[in-house]
Amino acid sequence: MGALVRWVAGIPASLHTKLMAAFLVVTLLFIAMAGFSVRTLLETAQHSQQLDEAHERVAWAQQIEQALARQMHFSVLALLSRDESAIGRVLRENNRFNELLAKLDAAELREQHDLVEQVRASQDEAMSVVADTANAIRDRNIGDVTTQLLDHQERIDAEISTRVASLVNVERDRMAKLRDSITEANRTSLVTTAAFSVAAVVLAWLCGFVISWSFIVPVREAQAVLAQVAAGDFTKRIAVPNRDEFGTLGERMNHMSEELGRHDRAKREAAAELNRLNARLEQASRAKSEFLANMSHELRTPLNAILGFTEMMADGLYGEVPEALKEPLQDVGVNGRHLLRLINDVLDLAKIEAARMELALRDYSVAEIVGTVHASLRALAREKGLDFRTEVPEHLPLARGDGGRLTQCLMNLTGNALKFTQRGEVRIAVELRGEELVYRVSDSGIGIPQGELENVFAEFRQVDATVTRPFGGTGLGLSISKKFIEMHGGRIWVESRVGHGSTFFFSVPLRVGEQARWTSEPFFT
Repeated sequence: MGALVRWVAGIPASLHTKLMAAFLVVTLLFIAMAGFSVRTLLETAQHSQQLDEAHERVAWAQQIEQALARQMHFSVLALLSRDESAIGRVLRENNRFNELLAKLDAAELREQHDLVEQVRASQDEAMSVVADTANAIRDRNIGDVTTQLLDHQERIDAEISTRVASLVNVERDRMAKLRDSITEANRTSLVTTAAFSVAAVVLAWLCGFVISWSFIVPVREAQAVLAQVAAGDFTKRIAVPNRDEFGTLGERMNHMSEELGRHDRAKREAAAELNRLNARLEQASRAKSEFLANMSHELRTPLNAILGFTEMMADGLYGEVPEALKEPLQDVGVNGRHLLRLINDVLDLAKIEAARMELALRDYSVAEIVGTVHASLRALAREKGLDFRTEVPEHLPLARGDGGRLTQCLMNLTGNALKFTQRGEVRIAVELRGEELVYRVSDSGIGIPQGELENVFAEFRQVDATVTRPFGGTGLGLSISKKFIEMHGGRIWVESRVGHGSTFFFSVPLRVGEQARWTSEPFFT
């Protein structure tokens, strides 16, 4: 069977041609079965017709026998009654007898023709006796010949009866033989039909089996190869003996496997190179973070000294300050403190990236944090003519966390709100939702475009330079605030519409556990 499958697979023809050939074979089998069935039906009908004719011939033979009996009865009656009308009845039965005998002889069956001729000869002799009887009745000398005629009539009737009975038996035997032959023919036809049907089904099944397996074998081979390819083994090759579309597909799959293997090797080499680059980038990031931390510390020390000497000069510790120098000294102090805040932000970012930032967890008052932010920034709000309010529910429980870092986060959010709001109001609100504190800073400022909302917390990133650039800033405040809030196990988000202001939310647990620490992924710039 396998050799047959391989032979069909090796035929240089398309799948369509092979399938059409298989369908044609099956169709021819069905046509042959239909023709054989029609032939069987025709033979059955012919046998039925022959059996009907045999039944009819038996009936004729029986009617001949009845007509002979009536003829004999009327002949004896004519002799005994000496009634000429009985002769007419004898003649009518004789005519019926001859008609039926002629029907039987019409088939021209050789085995019956001689017997029919003998019956006809005996009937002619019997009719001569009937003619003598009729003449004797007319001549009124029936009494002289009655005994002689009766003896003659009895002998002829016995002869005719024997021959007619033989004729009836012949017809019955012929009908029985025909019935037996029909039964045997039907049995043979049934066996032949069953055998032909079984052979046709087996041949159709064989065609379907061979054709299907010539398709299934390459499909299974392809599945095995694809399973190996899916597992990452690109060395497996498919061996398909088919010289059809499956053969072409096998060749293309082998080519595909080779290409995938080549791409996989290239990908592995690229991944190895990328890992080496990542290691170098991680090393560079750590070096950058170390550099930022060290440089921020080194910059902050002399800057604090500059700010201290500037304040002492402004306070007159080194003598009276001329009026012309007071404003420049004040500007130096303001810009110095601004620079110190920037350096502190860079230092915080460096610590976070180096995973060296930890929270100082202790109990704190939410109202004090909000009050500190409000006190620090209300002068700026008053200077810009903004309505600056806070909303803190009474009787809030003490919270646990790093109050200083949360104050820094709230300060950054509120400072941005005041910076980007020209008129209207800025509000700070806090509410307790279950076991979470939700802080909200809302303003009526310029707003943020929807496409930039996901970028507002990125490092060194401002929203739209054409809108926000006039307000200045490094873009570190929101990024650092996000990291501090996530260190508390919270989250931060924003809702905004351009021209309708923004609202920043952040939520932190009411009681932050000791396990709250920051571990960040390397940050590359």
